[in-house]
Amino acid sequence: MITIDKIKIYKRFNGDVDGWARIGTTDEKSIMNNDDWFLIDGFIQDITLVKKCLASDSFMKSINERLKENCDTDETIQAVKELA
Repeated sequence: MITIDKIKIYKRFNGDVDGWARIGTTDEKSIMNNDDWFLIDGFIQDITLVKKCLASDSFMKSINERLKENCDTDETIQAVKELA
């Protein structure tokens, strides 16, 4: 589940998973795992396609459904969208 705390960690490392793996704190690594990181990466990529008008309506609907399933709040969904 993506949370606002995970988004903050992702932002702190500017999406650099290697940087997080190398110098992330123990607390950051206890909050977030690789699956969370790559889920956020995937959402950013998908949302970028939508913003560039390169996605179909059904793809946009699918993204919104997946965001609702994988994010804990509307605030978190908005934070993910702002990363793209």
